[in-house]
Amino acid sequence: MSRRHPRVVPWLSIVAAAPMLLQAQSPKPGLSAKAKAQIDSVRRAVAEFADPRVAEDSGYEPVFGLIPLQGVHYVRSDLIKGGKFDLTKPPVLMYAPVKGEPQLVGVAYAYQHPRNEPPPEGFDGRNDDWHSHDELSRDPDKHIVMVHLWLTDAPGGPFARYNPYLPYMAADLKRPSAAELNANTSRGERARRFAFALAIATHPPQMFDVIESRGGEELTRVAYPHRRALMMSVDSLALAQLRGDAATYNRLVSQTIEHSDALMAAYRGTVRSPSARQLIDKTLDELMGIGHEGHEMMPGTHPAGHDHRPGG
Repeated sequence: MSRRHPRVVPWLSIVAAAPMLLQAQSPKPGLSAKAKAQIDSVRRAVAEFADPRVAEDSGYEPVFGLIPLQGVHYVRSDLIKGGKFDLTKPPVLMYAPVKGEPQLVGVAYAYQHPRNEPPPEGFDGRNDDWHSHDELSRDPDKHIVMVHLWLTDAPGGPFARYNPYLPYMAADLKRPSAAELNANTSRGERARRFAFALAIATHPPQMFDVIESRGGEELTRVAYPHRRALMMSVDSLALAQLRGDAATYNRLVSQTIEHSDALMAAYRGTVRSPSARQLIDKTLDELMGIGHEGHEMMPGTHPAGHDHRPGG
């Protein structure tokens, strides 16, 4: 089986797959028995794609590179263009590294869909949070609608837009509880910021290389120490965890967050024109989960999802 390199797309289009991070997750109602059965059907249907090489041989193509807290999206454009929800044929498969090996961690249902119409029926109940990507459609009468489904634990639930457990899995570090990651407290925000910092420490997004190539030698000089420190932090964190050294581990968490923040600040300072600054700010904010641009709720949906029952 052949193995192709992920296709690199223009860096601004990473907004389309960027996670919402720094905001605490809202509580969601429990899954219905029918929704659980639907998810089980999805697991069985995609089990054959445990190896991403099998997905490629079946027509899925990797795009965007590895997105923090979402993994690599393998896409079948024919299913997206088809526009018809099919539970057992998700148009997108999501893979993330776990101890150095790619693992199928989730799927996404993404379709070209008429604008200003309710989303596809999707899963039973009020949890499947459909959102739209207007910027990805070339048809002025349609946009891309999407919902994620995690096949591994996610603190925001199976339909959350991002999964901050992924970088912990990649680095083989102990995960915080879902309650801590979802808490609207300083401790919760710290946990979410560390998840993002750990994500870019384990697998820096391709966007970073593009920004640095455009920013020139001065930006590379400023960014390099932070990128190197982030890369080295993973082994140090793992060692502190192995030794049970909580004080050192917590200190390293703070340092990792500081280097992540400094790197983002360096990237924001690369441009001078107001229009270019607005674009790069929007992209980085979306990557870090500040703001919802490009991730609008579908008309007719409930803020926590949508209910397909009569009157729901």
